[in-house]
Amino acid sequence: MIDYDALREALRDECYAACFGGGIGPAIMDALSVEDMSPEDLVRAARLWGIDIRRFES
Repeated sequence: MIDYDALREALRDECYAACFGGGIGPAIMDALSVEDMSPEDLVRAARLWGIDIRRFES
């Protein structure tokens, strides 16, 4: 089972980290969209962004 709250937090952190590397506007928009993602969308985004979802399995 995946801890979706922890995964959501990790994705949000990735977005905020992007503020320093690529541009604050798109990163903040991504962070806001993470809040509304379904569990399936969170997993899809994590894979797209290269985050190993096994870290969030319990």
